[in-house]
Amino acid sequence: MRSLARLCASFAVLCAAAPALAAATPAEEPPETPISVPSSIPVGFLIAWKPTIISVRIDTGKGSEFGSDTFEALRALGRYTTTLFGEKLLARAEIEGGQFRTDTQGARLGSNGFDLTARALGGTATRINQGLTVTASAGLITRYQRGTEAQGGAPRVGILGFTSNLEFEFRVAPAVTLSAFFEGGLTPIAYGTQPNVGVLSDASELRFRLQVSIDLSPRTAVDIGYDFTRWHASFSGSTVLGNSNPDALLLEAREHAVTLGVRWKP
Repeated sequence: MRSLARLCASFAVLCAAAPALAAATPAEEPPETPISVPSSIPVGFLIAWKPTIISVRIDTGKGSEFGSDTFEALRALGRYTTTLFGEKLLARAEIEGGQFRTDTQGARLGSNGFDLTARALGGTATRINQGLTVTASAGLITRYQRGTEAQGGAPRVGILGFTSNLEFEFRVAPAVTLSAFFEGGLTPIAYGTQPNVGVLSDASELRFRLQVSIDLSPRTAVDIGYDFTRWHASFSGSTVLGNSNPDALLLEAREHAVTLGVRWKP
């Protein structure tokens, strides 16, 4: 009887302590649901009008031989940006250019021609914080310039090389983003260049852009910016200026452009 009484007492104690033990046991947390974060890469198309002041300088190393400053309204830019490998990498194709005129000034190099610049780039974009995004890319760059006159036009020159760039974007308001862009390239390969220009020694490209973007909708934005580009190339053994003895030739073109574009995401 005493054993039975003790067993009943122990059972009663366990029943009384059961709620406290249950309360002390931590509740199982609900499973977490992953939230997809949109890519920082600005995918889509950009079409822009780029009215430009083009400054051209030609030097033989002994003093300036030719200079020209013209305003070109018939210039444009087209760009397509997409992603690769699950939105981890940026892929971009870009082409720009248009009318390329230089004052004649009685020189052999005055022209009413055109030039085209193309880029094929790959890179990535990183969101540093809620408002700042950094985009870096690198790839191929080429520029082709052609005058309309076989003998007296701007030299026919094509150059190809590699470029890299860095862009900082800072969202200052829900629909307004400011950005700064820096690019530098080396273009040591010549193609399609008229023979009397000579042999390409070195060539380079430098680009800088300040821009403000205004979102009109989740898929459409307007870009307004200032774009500066400097092209430099040097040749040896040139007779393009009519000189009887081959000489050095330095070509420089500076472009000051206003970019007015529309960007949209399909």
